[in-house]
Amino acid sequence: MGKPVAPSPDSGRAADILTMHRLARGVDGVQALVRWLARRTGCWVGLVDPAGDVQAASPRGYDSDMTTLVADGLRVMRERGLRTFIAGESPGRSGVLLAVDIPGDQSGPVPSGLVLAVVGSDPLGTAAPGDAVPLLGVCWWAKETERTRRRVEIADARGREAVLHLLMSGNLTTAHQIANVLAPRLYDPARFHVVECGVDRRAETIRICAELTGGRAWIVRCPVYSNHVLVVASATPVPADTRPLEAALTAEIEGCAVGTGDALALRDTAAGYEQAFHALAVARGRPERWARFDAALGLPVVAGRHGHAWADHLLAPLTGHVPARAADPDSRTLTDTVRSWLAFSSAATRYMKIHRNTLASRLRHIEALLGLNLELVGDQAKLDLALRIAALPRVPDHEPGTAGPALAAPAEDDFDALLRLPAVREWARTQLRPVHEDAPTLETTLRTWLRNDTRLSTTAQALGVSVTGARKRLIRLEQVLHRSLLRAPNARHDLWMAIETLDRGRPGRNV
Repeated sequence: MGKPVAPSPDSGRAADILTMHRLARGVDGVQALVRWLARRTGCWVGLVDPAGDVQAASPRGYDSDMTTLVADGLRVMRERGLRTFIAGESPGRSGVLLAVDIPGDQSGPVPSGLVLAVVGSDPLGTAAPGDAVPLLGVCWWAKETERTRRRVEIADARGREAVLHLLMSGNLTTAHQIANVLAPRLYDPARFHVVECGVDRRAETIRICAELTGGRAWIVRCPVYSNHVLVVASATPVPADTRPLEAALTAEIEGCAVGTGDALALRDTAAGYEQAFHALAVARGRPERWARFDAALGLPVVAGRHGHAWADHLLAPLTGHVPARAADPDSRTLTDTVRSWLAFSSAATRYMKIHRNTLASRLRHIEALLGLNLELVGDQAKLDLALRIAALPRVPDHEPGTAGPALAAPAEDDFDALLRLPAVREWARTQLRPVHEDAPTLETTLRTWLRNDTRLSTTAQALGVSVTGARKRLIRLEQVLHRSLLRAPNARHDLWMAIETLDRGRPGRNV
C-alpha cells in the first residue's frame, strides 16, 4: 500500500477559487463573494469607494478603528500610487487593501475606483483575498451594467409615455420632437391598438409588436393598466395577402386580446385610444380575440357646429380661471386633470402621476368653478361632451357660398335645445339601436346602471340581483353595444346622452 499523501496548499487554494467562481455566477455575485471571504478569513470584508463609503460589506460591524485604518490606507495608496497596501497599527488587527480592476476602467495605476478591504487579526492567514479581486471587479461591472441598462430602459419607457401624453393632449410639435430623438418617428395618420396580455408578458409583447411592425410603431407600456400595451402604428393600408396587425398579434401572443381603432390623424389620438379600448371589450368575447372599432360618427362631431356656443358657456369659468396663487393649479392643469378623470376615473392618478388627494382636491375645485356635481353621471356626461366639443377645430358659421348660417344655433346655455337637434336625435337612435333590436330585455339593466351613476352594487340592488349577476348583464351589453362599460374609459357618458336625448323627445316630457 502506498503512503497517504497530505493535501498541498495549492489544492486548498484551487477549491477556494472554484467556490468563488461558483458564487460569482449567482444573482448578486459581489455580496456573495464578500460574505464568503469574510467567513473564510474571519475578518471584516468590504468594498470601499474613493470617498471611504462602503458599497458592499460582510455582516460584521465596521467600527471607528476600522474606519480610520481604511481611510488612512486609502490616502497612502493615492499619494504613493499603490495598488496594494498592508496596514497594521495595533496588535492583533491589520488590514489589507487591494485595488479592484473594473473592466473598461481607464483610471491607470493609481486606484481611483473601488478597493477591497480586509480587516482583522490575520487577513492573509486563511485565504488569499487577491484571488477574489478579479472576480469582484467583473461582478461589480456586471452589476453596474445591469443597473445602467435598467435606468436606460426606465428612462426610455417614461420618454415614450411622455410622448403619449403629449399626443393625447394635442401637443403634436413637442411629441414629434421627442419621438424623432427616441425613434421611431410618429406616422400621421395612425391607428391605435390596445393589446391586453399577462402582466409578466409585457416585455415579450413589446418585442413581438416591434417585430411585426418592423420597428415603425410607437409602443408604450400603458400607464393605467399593467396588462396593456399601447401601439400607435402607421395607418398605411396593408397588402391584400398580409394579415392586419391585430390578427398577427393574437396569432403570435397566446391568450392576448387586441382592440383596434380607426385610422385617424395624430391630433385625434385620444379618440383613437377610446375607440381601441371599446373594441377591446368586444374582442374579449370573440373566438379570434381581436376586433376593430365599429365606426360611428361621434356626438361631438354631430353637435359640434351647434354645440360650440353651449360648450364655451359651460366651460367659461374653467377656461378663464386664474389661480389666486402661483402654486395653485391653473386652467390648463385643471382641464387636463378633469379630462383624464373623466376617461380613467380614479386611475387618473396613475395616468397623471399625482396623489389621490391631489386629484380629489382639483375635482372639488372644478365642481365649485362649474357648479356641477361630478358624482352624478349626468353632470359628468355634460362636462365630457363640452370638453370634446371644445377640442374640435372651429368651423365656419355658414357653408361656403351662402350668405348666412346654415342652421340656427341653440342659445349658448340651452342644453335642451342641443339635444333636440335632429342630427343629435338620429345619433342617439343609432347608439341604442343594438339594444332595442337585439337585446331589449337588457335596456332595463342599462337604464338602471346609468340611473345609479354606474355604481355596480346599487345597480344590482335596484335590479334585485347579485353583483355578479349585474356584472354578467353588463358584459352582455358590452358585446351588444360594442362598447366598454365596466372598465374605463367606458361609454357611460355617450349612453347617458343617448337615453336622455330620446327620453326628452317622448310625449309628456317637458322639453
